[in-house]
Amino acid sequence: MAKNTSCGVQLRIRGKVQGVGFRPFVWQLAQQLNLHGDVCNDGDGVEVRLREDPETFLVQLYQHCPPLARIDSVEREPFIWSQLPTEFTIRQSTGGTMNTQIVPDAATCPACLAEMNTPGERRYRYPFINCTHCGPRFTIIRAMPYDRPFTVMAAFPLCPACDKEYRDPLDRRFHAQPVACPECGPHLEWVSHGEHAEQEAALQAAIAQLKMGKIVAIKGIGGFHLACDARNSNAVATLRARKHRPAKPLAVMLPVADGLPDAARQLLTTPAAPIVLVDKKYVPELCDDIAPDLNEVGVMLPANPLQHLLLQELQCPLVMTSGNLSGKPPAISNEQALADLQGIADG
Repeated sequence: MAKNTSCGVQLRIRGKVQGVGFRPFVWQLAQQLNLHGDVCNDGDGVEVRLREDPETFLVQLYQHCPPLARIDSVEREPFIWSQLPTEFTIRQSTGGTMNTQIVPDAATCPACLAEMNTPGERRYRYPFINCTHCGPRFTIIRAMPYDRPFTVMAAFPLCPACDKEYRDPLDRRFHAQPVACPECGPHLEWVSHGEHAEQEAALQAAIAQLKMGKIVAIKGIGGFHLACDARNSNAVATLRARKHRPAKPLAVMLPVADGLPDAARQLLTTPAAPIVLVDKKYVPELCDDIAPDLNEVGVMLPANPLQHLLLQELQCPLVMTSGNLSGKPPAISNEQALADLQGIADG
């Protein structure tokens, strides 16, 4: 008996379409429009195959594109189905020449921040919370296409609860590659002159050191920062001396953007979480040595869950400067930080 065949359409979507929840978005859109076919990542972007005419799908694809995504082009060509699809599925990713873009790491989204701060939630105070709309992207990739087995998160097999979220089309962690929780994901550690603490105790140890005017090396998504109380002139002077950075301006992380100009607040709260220059008059609590002889200072907001947890408790501005020896790139691994920063950081 001959196989049922039908002519459909294949769409090749290029741009920032991996690591942004694009496949789950396409799946949900296909469900709403009662379309049949599949979607997958490959080295060239995202491939969508449809049994039906794609016109309405394409209009809504552009109109409701995920916030972190950007569509640069869509190519279409006929496609012959060897077997008519009866539903719309997310197909296993394929390899090939890498010719697509991955978005940068994105600042913690409001939904994850609210979840992290809600007692009783599975990820309450979990410093590595993320979802389809936020968290590490470019930093964790080892190969393309963008799927968990090709990221550093491959070392953390999903627990049943996270796996259920990952597979649930209605969950905001549907196909979120960095998804993790305290049961199956990375955990926090504190190391200082032979002392060792984990999880909440590690967080509290870092907070205590910062309150005492010490310098703390804090691992972020893309590498280490060196932090100290930006109001404490002795702490800032010590940091400058240890880093051999006598006068170059230092960037500061603020707990909130209250009191800053509207334009600065709008920039600071974007997923990019940039450093923004503002007049010093908007941050009068900073000590004079932060940006000597300048009228402006670079400020930023917490961009990852750990930074949010620290700043929520400290409620003070922190110097956040690159975690490196003079003339060397910032430390990105724990081993490199322990080797390079032990003479600079107190923990």
